[in-house]
Amino acid sequence: MTEPKILIIYASRTGNTEKLANAIAEGAKSAGGMRVELKRARDTKPSDADAAAFAFGSYSAFEYMAGELKSLFEDLYPVKDKLVGKPVLLFTTGQGGQSSVLASIEKVVGIFNPNLVKPGVAVQGAPNDTDKARAREMGRKLGEAGKKAK
Repeated sequence: MTEPKILIIYASRTGNTEKLANAIAEGAKSAGGMRVELKRARDTKPSDADAAAFAFGSYSAFEYMAGELKSLFEDLYPVKDKLVGKPVLLFTTGQGGQSSVLASIEKVVGIFNPNLVKPGVAVQGAPNDTDKARAREMGRKLGEAGKKAK
């Protein structure tokens, strides 16, 4: 039997969201007991909905999530029942409007009726050491929630 996994899905334009995704992955791995996989939103398929827990992240695209993340949510809609009740962490980076981006992701992800791990992680610009530490802590919380959910 394969070990349950946490899937960290992100859209990154400048690399900042990817850096945040990596910090979340480090934290999730520190919880132990689960595989952690990072994947770009554009490379994620509905068959990936079998993960035990998820993190979804995007850069700020005019204070909204990136189109590739929104497209992924549309692709996941037919298998939405596979995401019901699963732990989900949201994260974003950008030069402004991060709270709007988190709110937009939360609104769309709400259709899947997840168990949100809060607070989401919102960073202005490139994540600094403090931001990465906060991301690792939230990743650990996601990992703990994922172990309970598997």
